[in-house]
Amino acid sequence: METIEELVEFLQHALDDHARGRVLDTGEAWSIIRQDGVIPDDAPVFRPTLSADLAEYGFALLDAGLELNALDAGHLLAKRAFKNSGKAFENLVRNCDPTDPKRGFYRVIAAASYHLGGFTAIAYVLSRPVDAEEQNLNTAETCLVRLMLRDLEGVLNTAREWLRDDRHLDAAIVERLQGAGGNLDAEIGLILIGSVCRALSCFEFALRTGEPRFVENSREILLEAAKLASESGMPSLWWVIRLTLGLLDDLWNQSLHVVLPNDPSSGALERYSDLRMIFISSLFARKLAEIELWPSQVDAAKRAADPNDDLVVALPTSAGKTRIAELATLTALALGKRTMIVTPLRALSAQSERSFRSRFAPLGATVSSLYGKSGLSEGDADALRNHNIVVSTPEKLDFALRSDPAIIDNVGLIVLDEGHLIGPDEREIRYEIFVQRLLRRADARERRIVCLSAILPDGEHLNDMTAWIRSDKDGEPVRLKWQPTDQRFGTFEWGGTSGRLNYSLDNNGPFVEGFIRQLPPRGGDHKPYPRELKDVVLMSAWRFVTEGKRVLIHITQANWVEGYGKQAVRLVEKGYLPSLLEAPEDVESAMTIGAEWLGRDHPAVQCLLYGIAVHH
Repeated sequence: METIEELVEFLQHALDDHARGRVLDTGEAWSIIRQDGVIPDDAPVFRPTLSADLAEYGFALLDAGLELNALDAGHLLAKRAFKNSGKAFENLVRNCDPTDPKRGFYRVIAAASYHLGGFTAIAYVLSRPVDAEEQNLNTAETCLVRLMLRDLEGVLNTAREWLRDDRHLDAAIVERLQGAGGNLDAEIGLILIGSVCRALSCFEFALRTGEPRFVENSREILLEAAKLASESGMPSLWWVIRLTLGLLDDLWNQSLHVVLPNDPSSGALERYSDLRMIFISSLFARKLAEIELWPSQVDAAKRAADPNDDLVVALPTSAGKTRIAELATLTALALGKRTMIVTPLRALSAQSERSFRSRFAPLGATVSSLYGKSGLSEGDADALRNHNIVVSTPEKLDFALRSDPAIIDNVGLIVLDEGHLIGPDEREIRYEIFVQRLLRRADARERRIVCLSAILPDGEHLNDMTAWIRSDKDGEPVRLKWQPTDQRFGTFEWGGTSGRLNYSLDNNGPFVEGFIRQLPPRGGDHKPYPRELKDVVLMSAWRFVTEGKRVLIHITQANWVEGYGKQAVRLVEKGYLPSLLEAPEDVESAMTIGAEWLGRDHPAVQCLLYGIAVHH
């Protein structure tokens, strides 16, 4: 094994943007251009060794990353190595020949590399769907994929089925090896796959119970299996075993069992421990098990158990802010206090109500919501006084407090969602005034505040917000720019008859010429498309969809949205773009409701016919 210093030196050179002749940038453009593994005739000429170069580069980074991570868990260079390794293997499988026997293996390697690098959302997308036969996956690879998808029941069932097969029993393997014509390599392969199944079965039980000794059992099995695979010359299974070992370590170290404090900072130890275990178990039991905290959540989770620590949580979209609010709620419930979730938008209130009910109903907590007009009915007042968790708009809660200031006397936590909406506009000012009233109450110190936002700016504004929410008590905001996916910026240039997609803002970055091309007129038209910006945007979106992507077109002005919807319908109906709807029955209910609310001819309703959702 190399030293940390040697691995760091290697990775610093290997991770340079110009490494291996810009192999990642070249590979990305190559993978985007091709279709089913075939490069178009008018495409640029790529080096003939590109596939081999990508695989070699990806494996080299992955090997060094795993070695460095084993010596210094969480090393930033190891994370970068995993990310770039994932990119290399993703380039190998994107738009590749669907009959390539290595496609499934490379896809597993890409997903696992991204997962180890912290990009769990990319790993999730690459892992779906699970089709072992179509992707040519063995059982060990299938189990690893299901683990990345958090399908723990699927992991356990797949492993059990393998281990209970009479052909895979130790006695059966020995008998075949002792008989005439025994195939040593084949039998060792079965032993290695069985080792992965046993290790993952142990790990599933560790996650179910929180017992670390079963994690150690899993590690011991995998370490022995990796040694056997290496000595037997079985590289594919060797890689799968090493990746499984890396994922197990990462998942356990970031699991709720390990990260979530065992006791709150003050009081209610017994009740907190019970609720904590039920909370973790209920998340584990979900169809897609929620077993770990993301890097963005770890520090905040430790602070969430302190009922006296007011938090300002400034994390990017999809970085897990809601989980922090849930953990703070867990602490409040353990202390016998109620929680108010304040959301400035009605749609957010409904979403938050569903989310908190699904998380806390198993703990015996009652969840209700108040939104709508600012008046307060008798039922609203009853919900505010009696339910464990209440979701409300600020206007509704403010009206209730004006009517009866004592209505939140036994509330121990107030969560302010979308904290960036505290500002100069009329509605934002009302939100700010409401928060100020909360902070000025005589009993404010008895009530914790957690403020959540995805877009609070760094610097003085964030510091001022933190000081305000914390009433000038010492303490830092929770701030981390980590996301479970890779956010990139690019540009599109239309050149008259075709368009070029630049995959970065760097002039020397990867690009695709002819990403979309001019379409000749049809259906009585006299001019080709695209004709205007709408057409370019829509045609580009459709191109991404053909690559299996989902596309969100963000339009900066609300009054432009319907125009885009109308144009999308026009382009589909005239045959310039295909319909995106595979099963019309999937939108029947939405069509009925939409027609009732908006009329059947409304662009939002018409777009549903072709698999397009319009929202503004």
